[in-house]
Amino acid sequence: MLDLIVNSLVTCLEPINLLAMLVSVTVGIVVGCLPGFGAAEGLVLVLPLTYSMEPSTAFIALAGIYLGAEYGGSISAILINTPGTPAAIVTSFDGYPMARQGKARQALLFSNCASFTGGIFGAFAMLLFMPLLGSLVLRFGSGEIFLLAGMGLFLVGSISRGNLLKGVTSAALGLFFTFFGAETITGFSRFDFDIPILIGGLPIIGGMLAMFAVPQMMELALASGSKSEKMDYGSMSVRENFKLFREVLAEVYRRFKLTMFRSSLFGLLIGIIPGVGASVASMAAYSSARKYSEHPEEFGNGAKEGIVAPESANNALVGGSLIPVISLGIPGSPAAAIFMAAIFLHGMTPGPNFLAKQGDLVYILIMALFLASLVQLLLGALTIGSLAGILRIPASRLFPLVIAICTVGAYVARSIEFDVLFFVGLGILAFFMARFGLDMGALVLGAFLGNTMEVSLNELLSIAPAKGGVIPYFFGRPIAAGMLICIGLYCLYLVIRALRAPRECGGPSAAPADWLGRRGADFCLSLALIVLALFFLYMARDYPVSSRLFPSIVLLVILVCMGVLFLKSTLRGSSYAGCNESPFAGLDWGRVGILCVLILAYGISVTELGFYVTSFVFILLSCEMLDRWNGGDGRGLASLPGKILYAFLSVLAMYLVFECGLSVGMPSPLLF
Repeated sequence: MLDLIVNSLVTCLEPINLLAMLVSVTVGIVVGCLPGFGAAEGLVLVLPLTYSMEPSTAFIALAGIYLGAEYGGSISAILINTPGTPAAIVTSFDGYPMARQGKARQALLFSNCASFTGGIFGAFAMLLFMPLLGSLVLRFGSGEIFLLAGMGLFLVGSISRGNLLKGVTSAALGLFFTFFGAETITGFSRFDFDIPILIGGLPIIGGMLAMFAVPQMMELALASGSKSEKMDYGSMSVRENFKLFREVLAEVYRRFKLTMFRSSLFGLLIGIIPGVGASVASMAAYSSARKYSEHPEEFGNGAKEGIVAPESANNALVGGSLIPVISLGIPGSPAAAIFMAAIFLHGMTPGPNFLAKQGDLVYILIMALFLASLVQLLLGALTIGSLAGILRIPASRLFPLVIAICTVGAYVARSIEFDVLFFVGLGILAFFMARFGLDMGALVLGAFLGNTMEVSLNELLSIAPAKGGVIPYFFGRPIAAGMLICIGLYCLYLVIRALRAPRECGGPSAAPADWLGRRGADFCLSLALIVLALFFLYMARDYPVSSRLFPSIVLLVILVCMGVLFLKSTLRGSSYAGCNESPFAGLDWGRVGILCVLILAYGISVTELGFYVTSFVFILLSCEMLDRWNGGDGRGLASLPGKILYAFLSVLAMYLVFECGLSVGMPSPLLF
C-alpha cells in the first residue's frame, strides 16, 4: 500500500499532471462561482476533453474541477449573496452578512481554509476507510434518506431569520416548488394547468437564482441612492492579504477544530448516501455548529462558524461521494455520476473489481484530492484581495451584470426560453416575498430536496407493510429510530424555548398594534397562502394516492403554520406592539416599479431579440438610471462614453467566457 501511495504521489507531481491540476482547479473555482453552474456542469464541460488524455491525467483534471467548483460556489455566496452552487446556499446565511460588515476578505479566507480542511478530510477517509465506508451506504434505506433530508430542512427552517412559522413555511413552499409537472415515479402530471411547458416541472436552477440574485440586486440598486457611508474593506496589498491569511488560518485551527471535524464528518457520510447531496450535508453541518456554538445568537448575522461548518462539509463530500463510485459502482451525487461516466469512457468498470485491478488509478485519484485541496488553498490566498474588491464595484455596475450572468445560468440548465421568463418573473415576486419575511434560503433548499424526499417516502410506504407498518419499520431500524428520537427531542426543545423566551415586543397588557405595519403584512401573507394551499389541495383531490400524498402533507404544514400566524395577527394584535414597523417602510415605490419593469423587459427582450444586444442595452440603461439616482458627476467611467465602454466590455467578457470558454449555447432568436 505504501508503494502505491508513493508512486501515485510521484505521478501526480509530473509536470503535465501538475499543469492539469492547476488549470482544472482554477476552472473549477470559476465555474463554481458562476451562478447556475456547479461541479456537475463543470465536469460535463470538461469530460469530452479527457477522452484523449491518459487515465491518470484525466482523473487528476476531473478531481480538480470537482473540488474547485465546490469551493468556488462560496465566493459568489459571500460577495453578492447569490450562491454559485446549491451547496453554498447555507454559506450565504453568514458569509454575506460578514462581507457587508466590511469583512469580505476574512469571510472568503474562512471559506477557503474550511474548504481545504474538508477536502483533506475526504481524501484521508478515502485512503483509510474506503471499503468500510463503501459498505455503510447499504445500511441507508428510503426511510433514513427521507428522515435525513426532512430533518435537515426542518432544522434550517426553524433557525431561519424571521420566525419559526415563516421559516417552516418557507421550507414547505420550497418542497411544493418540485410538485409541478410529471411525478418522478409514475409520470403523472400534477398542477400543470394544461400548459405543456409545465409538464417538465419548474426550473430549479432558475428558481434558485431568481430567489437569491434578483431580490438582492434590487435591494442593492434601491440602496444605491441612499447617503449611507460606504464600507471600508481595508488594504488590498499582497502583503496585507497574506498577513490576514496567516491570521485566519491560525484562528481556524485554534478555535474551530472540532467544528471542522464534525462538519467534515457530516459531509463525508452524507456524500456516501446516494441521492442526498451537498445541500443536506451543509444544512446538517450548519445546524450542528449552531447547536454547539458558544454564541448561537450570532448565526445569521456573520458568524464565522456559519461559514466554516458548511464549507468543511461541502468539500469533504467530494471524497465521500467518490467512495461508493469506486468501491460499489454507485454514484452518491450528480457530479459523482459524471465522474463514474469518465471511468466508463476510459474502458473501465467501477466497483469491487476496480479496486483490485486498477488500484494505481484509485490511489492517483486520492493523491490528486490531497494536492488539489492544497492548490485551492493557495489560489484562494493569492486571489483574496481581487475577489473582495468586487464589493467596491458600484451598484450601478454590479446590478445589471449580475442579472445578466444569472440569466445565462437560468437558461443553460435546460436551454428553454421559458426559464428566462420564469427567472425574471419569480425574481420580482421573491423580492416581495423576502420583504414579507419568508426565508429564501430555506425555500431554495426545500426545492432541491423535494424530489428526493417524495421518492424516498413513496419507496418507504411500499416497503413498510411488509415490516408491519411505518412505525415498526422505523423502530426496527436503529439509524431511523435514532433520527426520529432526535427530531422529537428537537421539537420539544423548540416548544420549551418558545415558552421560556422573553417577549421581544408586545404582551397581554400591551395595546393592540394597528394594521399598517407588520401585523397587517402577516395577516395578508397568511391569508394569501391559506387560500393558495386550499386551492392546490382541492386540485389534488383526484390525483392518484402516490401523486397527492406528499403534496398534501406539505400543503397541510403550510396551512397549519399560516393558520397560527393568521390567528396571531387577528386575535393577538398586542403581540405586535412595539415592533410593528412595516416590512415596506422607507421603500421608494416609484423606483421599485421602474426596476420591476426594467427587469421584466430585459427577460422578454432576451427571448425575442437575443442575449447580447439586449444585455448591452440593459447594462447601459441600468448604469445611466442608477447613476442618476446616486447623483453621479458624469465624468470618467460615469460619463456616457464610459458607460457604453463598460456595457461593451461586459458583453464581450460574457461572450468569451460562456461561448468561447465554456461552449454554452445562448438564447438568440432574432439577433446575435
